[in-house]
Amino acid sequence: MKFKLNLLVVLAAMLGVFACNNAKEEKSGMTLSGTIVGVTDGTKLELAHYTEGGMQKDTAIIKEGKFEIKGDYPIPTLCYFAIAETNNYAQIYVENAPITVTADVKDFANMKVTGSKEHDTYAIYQKESNLIREKYKDIMAQLYKPGNTKEQADELMKKLEPQQKEMEALNEKFIKEYPASAHAASLVVRELSGKNYKEAQKMVAAMDAQLQKNPTIVSTLAEMAKKSEQDVTIDELMANVKNVSYKVDTKYAGKELKDIIYLGAFKNGNLCALKKDGTVQVINAKGEVAKEFKASLSGQASALAVDGDDNIYLLCSIQEEVEKKVRGRKIKRMMPKAVECVVLDGNGKEMKKYMLNDVITATGARVVDNNLVVADYRNAKLAMFNKETGAAGAVMKDMRPCCGILDFNVNAKKEILVANLGAFRVQGFDFTGKKILSFGQRGKTVNDFHGCCNPVSVTSLSNGAIVTVEKDPTRIKIYSKEGAKQIAGIEELVKGCSYIPMIVDGKDNLYLASAEKGIVKCVSVN
Repeated sequence: MKFKLNLLVVLAAMLGVFACNNAKEEKSGMTLSGTIVGVTDGTKLELAHYTEGGMQKDTAIIKEGKFEIKGDYPIPTLCYFAIAETNNYAQIYVENAPITVTADVKDFANMKVTGSKEHDTYAIYQKESNLIREKYKDIMAQLYKPGNTKEQADELMKKLEPQQKEMEALNEKFIKEYPASAHAASLVVRELSGKNYKEAQKMVAAMDAQLQKNPTIVSTLAEMAKKSEQDVTIDELMANVKNVSYKVDTKYAGKELKDIIYLGAFKNGNLCALKKDGTVQVINAKGEVAKEFKASLSGQASALAVDGDDNIYLLCSIQEEVEKKVRGRKIKRMMPKAVECVVLDGNGKEMKKYMLNDVITATGARVVDNNLVVADYRNAKLAMFNKETGAAGAVMKDMRPCCGILDFNVNAKKEILVANLGAFRVQGFDFTGKKILSFGQRGKTVNDFHGCCNPVSVTSLSNGAIVTVEKDPTRIKIYSKEGAKQIAGIEELVKGCSYIPMIVDGKDNLYLASAEKGIVKCVSVN
């Protein structure tokens, strides 16, 4: 009897341990459940967030208005919570805890969330930020009104500048008041964007100890430290590069060459210019149109490149009509879905055409040897192809494009130099896609890149000097062993966040295109 009693005690203890372990396992994950009014059975819900490997999604099917999603979120994560294939979504912080949501499909964004401490804190931020946005909602509505001219849009953007300042003040206040929150950490990470590693270290070191220990900030600094291994100073990069100075060639007759969106160069020094309507112009050394032609394209022309035999690789983005629901209204928009390359000879005769796989926009292009290199803004990457067949090659993915802009050039060493404007850097890659150099940071000195996001263009001169183009305001700089020097006499070429095409010919003459100011030529004065 005693033996049986002892056995029962042991079994009870084992069951207790098992139950405790089960309880721990249940607590270790996230369970998001609740009720949504106004949806039919079988409707799919998605809980999604971005990771380094792409979009991660957890899903559930609604039955009788109820749902349950399970996942593992050891670090509180801001996710998009959406009714699939609709415009009904909200942002929610999830963490490893039982979280309950109560919502009405008619007012999905204002759902009630309980169980997530991080979301409770985030709701405080949302409430204050929504009050700021409410003050400027009429201006925002005007900004997105169809038919605005560039001047009207610029004027409305100026009226929105106080909103930006108020949001920056709110962010600073929130970081100070809630240093332990995940959202404070995400705001800090946003502030670190465009900083070099040493500056970021210094900035974080001055913050609250809780922020310094936050896993998101720790991992961000670690990633910045890793990337900084390719960082080089201008002094290091340009140590043996002779200084060169440039001035605007006032005799160049390029002022009438308007609406040009991309530039290339032929061996004889003539330019190959692509106009907005798809027309290709051959422009001589004086700035006159020697010939022009228009190819048969399946989409909207966006970039071109010229090879060593003066063949032209004309790239166009093929689009499709997509219907989306925006602010309760169904709007049809043309969205890019593929890129076509049409190869022409120097007289505009079509030689061949092919599709380029896994790219959907072409915002930049160069041909080097047998390689056609294409910048894809929408996919945030550069992709290499065989110029004869279009077969895919190496891919460079570490890009942070902005404002619909992503461009690059290839120097004499066959290094790919990318104007990675969202990161405020110039980055270099070899033809295998390996990162070999990186320089630049956001700042106000002539060596830095200013504004919303810069540079928009980059190229190299024959002596190794690097030239960068910045927008808003326009600033053309040449980097040599004496540091960065700005070319004087350059007018404001574009308004706001717009791309400025640039090309250098075989004699190191620089050409810049502006939709309104035409083509500007800069020549060496050394």
